[in-house]
Parts: sequence; structure tokens; C-alpha cells
Amino acid sequence: MNQIRAEFLKLLTLPAVALTVTLTWVVTVVVPLSYARTGFVVFGILAATSEYEGGQVRTTLLAVPRRLDLVLAKTFVLAVTILPVAVVTVLIAGEGNPAYLLLITLLAAAVGTILRNALAAVVLLLSYFGVLGPILGDRISDSLWLPVAWTAGVSLLAAATFVGRDA
Repeated sequence: MNQIRAEFLKLLTLPAVALTVTLTWVVTVVVPLSYARTGFVVFGILAATSEYEGGQVRTTLLAVPRRLDLVLAKTFVLAVTILPVAVVTVLIAGEGNPAYLLLITLLAAAVGTILRNALAAVVLLLSYFGVLGPILGDRISDSLWLPVAWTAGVSLLAAATFVGRDA
């Protein structure tokens, strides 16, 4: 329980979190939701990579040596935090699905965990969502389930990577 409380505190005190949420809601009013999802991608990446930027991840790992527990706590906190934001965003946009926004946020966090670099993760995911995603969506008949599959697969890879490597 302390891990979850600590992760909530760390996530909610990141300066970029409030800014990202606010800008996402403002952008949602002006442009379609497909562009506003960029805020969810950035949110997930920032949540995952913020501790790597200054080396705080080492301190976290000293406090919580069981890495799998830490990954699960981080994922839970991110999901619980982003779900209300996704619901409000969908209500503002008048379209979309909060579950999809939750999934792309978790996918972004997983990619951030694997790469440990915010800029690289942003470039990779925005390239995917801007170029490769639409192409795959048109060619795959079960594209409705594609976000679930990608999120599950990449999250498992991220957890295995985090558990198995040095900080």
C-alpha cells in the first residue's frame, strides 16, 4: 500500500502532469480527438521516464527492491489517475472512448519504461500514431483490438525489461 501511495505522490507532483492535462483539454476543444490523444501519449511517457531523467529511479529501487511490485504499482497508479482525465476529455470532445485513451497512455508508459528516454519515446510513438497506426488499422480486420494487443504485449516486455536490467 505504501508503494501505491508513494507512486501517487510522485506522479501528481510532477510539474508537467497538470500542464499536460490542461493543454490536452484545451486542444480537445479546438482539434479532433485523434490529435488530442498526443497529450495522453506524452502523459504516459512522462510518468514512466521522469525518474530516469535525474536518477531518482535508483532511490526508488532501494526503497522498493521488488521490481515487479514496483512496475505493477506504477501501472495501477497511472491507470487510476488517467481514467478520469480520459472520461472528461471524451465528454469535452463529444466523441471517443476513454478506454482507448487509457490504453494508449499505458502503452506510452511501457515504451517509456523500455527506452528510458522521454524524447525517443515521444518520437517513436507519435510516428507510430501518425503514420504506421492508420496504415495498420486499414489493413487489419480486427483493428478494434489492436490497442489492447499492443498495450498488453509492450507492457509485458516493459515489465520484463525493467525487472531484468540495471537502473
